[in-house]
This record gives sequence, C-alpha cells and structure tokens, in this order.
Amino acid sequence: MIMMLPFLTGLAAVWFGMIGKRRPCVAFWLITLLVFAIWCQFHMTSPLALSL
Repeated sequence: MIMMLPFLTGLAAVWFGMIGKRRPCVAFWLITLLVFAIWCQFHMTSPLALSL
C-alpha cells in the first residue's frame, strides 16, 4: 500500500491543478517529493540481500 502513496498524492496534485486550486496542488506535489525522498533514503541505505 505504501508504494501507491506517491501515485495517489501525485494524482491529487494533478487534480487540484486541473480545477485551478494552486495552493493544494503545490502542497500535494511537495508531499509527493517528500515521500519519494524518504523512500529513496530508506532503499539506498538498507543492505541489499543478494545470494550470489
């Protein structure tokens, strides 16, 4: 479910942009970028368990 969060917040940002609500649109884009940054930090710092 957490993988859907950036897509849902991005969808909300696009929707608010289409109906002309600028402040919620920018807020949802910033939330989306924050979620991506947190998710990247989590995945880039965790050890990769490969069996070679």
